[in-house]
Amino acid sequence: MSTSLFKNIAFCTDFSENADEAFLTALDLAWHYGATLHIVHAMVNFSVSPPIHSTYMPIEYDPGFIEQVTEAAKSSIQERYVSKLKEKQPYAVHLLSGYASTEILRIVEEKDIDLIVMGSHGLTGLAHVLFGSTADRVVRKAACSVLTVRLRPRND
Repeated sequence: MSTSLFKNIAFCTDFSENADEAFLTALDLAWHYGATLHIVHAMVNFSVSPPIHSTYMPIEYDPGFIEQVTEAAKSSIQERYVSKLKEKQPYAVHLLSGYASTEILRIVEEKDIDLIVMGSHGLTGLAHVLFGSTADRVVRKAACSVLTVRLRPRND
């Protein structure tokens, strides 16, 4: 009896160019191993309470804004990833809300993920300084293997 090395592969995206590169790797691996490809995107949760002992400034926002952001994410996932899947590729889309690394690790446990594929770099500049690297946190804390994909140099 032959068992596949990977049955569930999570591809995590922040819609960066690096994530798009990681998708090609995740897609190839999922197809090769006959695995279900779980497309994962975590959005900031606007309803999260502020941490205790922090400076908190309530921000008024239009509740329709969250719906717009969610629809934009669904549309991007469809256009950038789902539309590129091979005909019989099993997949699932997970649009999560919360802190990216925490949500990725939660879905990995819930869906019995065997491998996580993600870009090695997403956020840049000040955002990276303030929040650190989601990839770094996932690599350190995931119960399964994590493949981080770098952008290939372009020969323009």
